[in-house]
Amino acid sequence: MSNSPYSLPTMKPTAQATQERQAARAPLFKAVEADIRAGRLREAAIALNALQQQDADDARIYVCGWMLAKEAGNLSSALKAAERAAELSPMQALPHYCLADAQRALGQTKEARDSIEKAVALMPDDLKFRETAVNLATALGDHAAAERHLRFAFSRNPNVPGIKSMIGAALRSQSKLDEAREFFAGAVADNPEDAHAHFGLAMVAHDQGQPEKATLHINDALRLHPDDPEFNYLRAVFAGETPARQPEGMTRAVFDQYAVRFDTHLVGALKYRVPQRIAALITEKFPARKLSILDLGCGTGLLGASLGAIDGHFVGVDLSMPMIDEAKKHKAYTRFHHVNLLDALDATDANEFEVIVAADVMIYVGALETPLRDAFKVLKPGGWLFFSCERAPEDGPDLVVEKSLRYSHKESHVRRLLAEDGYVEVAIEDVDLRTEGGVAIPGYIVAAQKPLPKPL
Repeated sequence: MSNSPYSLPTMKPTAQATQERQAARAPLFKAVEADIRAGRLREAAIALNALQQQDADDARIYVCGWMLAKEAGNLSSALKAAERAAELSPMQALPHYCLADAQRALGQTKEARDSIEKAVALMPDDLKFRETAVNLATALGDHAAAERHLRFAFSRNPNVPGIKSMIGAALRSQSKLDEAREFFAGAVADNPEDAHAHFGLAMVAHDQGQPEKATLHINDALRLHPDDPEFNYLRAVFAGETPARQPEGMTRAVFDQYAVRFDTHLVGALKYRVPQRIAALITEKFPARKLSILDLGCGTGLLGASLGAIDGHFVGVDLSMPMIDEAKKHKAYTRFHHVNLLDALDATDANEFEVIVAADVMIYVGALETPLRDAFKVLKPGGWLFFSCERAPEDGPDLVVEKSLRYSHKESHVRRLLAEDGYVEVAIEDVDLRTEGGVAIPGYIVAAQKPLPKPL
């Protein structure tokens, strides 16, 4: 710009001029979006660079940049672009939605929830934004917020597929069982082929202590999906049977959804302390911390967080990838395996680890014959197995499926299995595993050693 005193001052564009310029560029942005959707990422990037040179403060550049980076799999760049779009246009909903999507992809669930709530506040009738808000609220265990968003969507369009069942599920998660039953029943009335609604009715009946009704409803679900492992498992449980195993997919689904709030909820609200106690027991046995550990059902890595670094391999095993992703953040483990613990033990060579841990895991495994036997194989001579169980009454069966659908184990049965497998130095201590509804759940921690070879 000339410094001449006769130069005219720079004039800021009027709002009308800005709107006209943005309108004129709209087809160019649509062309960029079309290129991205068609996979022409290089062409889209060139066009975006040209648009940015013309006006770097147009938020649409960064919305398209988010789309481009997301399509290219560059999550950090997608986040940066979305952040810039939201900064430039804080009163527009779309940039906040883009930011929520980018944050969610990077595991920043709480931040994503805040961003999507801003988008919903700015554009309340957008059902796509509402759907994302429901998913994020559910992931964080805020079922009341999920219900609120679902009810709003229902008020706008009651014909959204599955919405009555979704409202029913949100209500059941808040123990609003009568209301939940009404929505599930409404879903069945609308579509008798809705297996999820029949499943919901079965679970409400189970929660209300009505096994006969639960059986009727789960049979309706099985009529539609006769090979579903979870439905078959539940039918057996409702009939008073005790299946040896909980279906893997059933357990995985619980923890995939639970991962982002697991530590806060379990350790904070439910006062879960088992990993800390097992970490203390390991330190007592191995004060020099020279050992290798196999953490079965490692979850979010609470054992690693409690124990810290060791001089040896620290291997985490879990069937939920979101849980493993959380465990990685502790940087205590040397590697992870995304597999169930039974397969992990079966595939591991003999005499590999000084310590095997299964904290709060046997309650989902069920029958202990196979895991205890295979853990004995995998332990090095002199190694230790640590695990926890929910306590079953001594005057009842060895294995019980509780109303929570978790397993409890009779202590005398566990002792007998350990003895049969050859473990020695078995020590069992009572512990309150967690609290539920203000009531402590009684359990126990087992420490069992594989004997050293007898001297010749």
